[in-house]
Amino acid sequence: FGEISASGGGVLITPEGLLAVGFDGLYASVVGTLSDDRAVLFLYTLVYSNHKFLNYVLSKSEPDELLVPLLQLLYSSKHWQPNHQYMVLIVLLILSHDALYCANINTLTLPSVQAWFSDKTVGAITLGSLAVVILIRTIQANLRVQDAFLNSNCLAVLMNVAPHLSNIHPYAASKLV
Repeated sequence: FGEISASGGGVLITPEGLLAVGFDGLYASVVGTLSDDRAVLFLYTLVYSNHKFLNYVLSKSEPDELLVPLLQLLYSSKHWQPNHQYMVLIVLLILSHDALYCANINTLTLPSVQAWFSDKTVGAITLGSLAVVILIRTIQANLRVQDAFLNSNCLAVLMNVAPHLSNIHPYAASKLV
């Protein structure tokens, strides 16, 4: 997109005739439609190929806006095709490469995830602890399928997040052992 302002959600036509979309509106649209596999593919493409958009996502002060819907998708992934799971995991892997982002997700406490997380009543849990629980759950579910690519990506995300874990929820800690 060249030199597009990272703020503003409008759509512009540049003097060169190119379409320019502000990151705020683009981010909100993608986050709001993640239940559609095309939106996940679009998000994957954006964070993989557009470093300005990736930096915008990593700089967001509310990482839960994107991470919770991605974790929800991974949690309910038995209803999805494997390629959908791969895209979600690759997005998580790309995000987890940023140390500050990983540290940030461990400071944000979610009051409740019981609306969609039914494995155990966990109450308040940090975003980092929730990510650990869902990644380990995904690995365990895929041991039967023996999908090495999926499991290795889950482990890679866990390895990126692990050095920054703090305030870990007891349920997440029990899943680690």
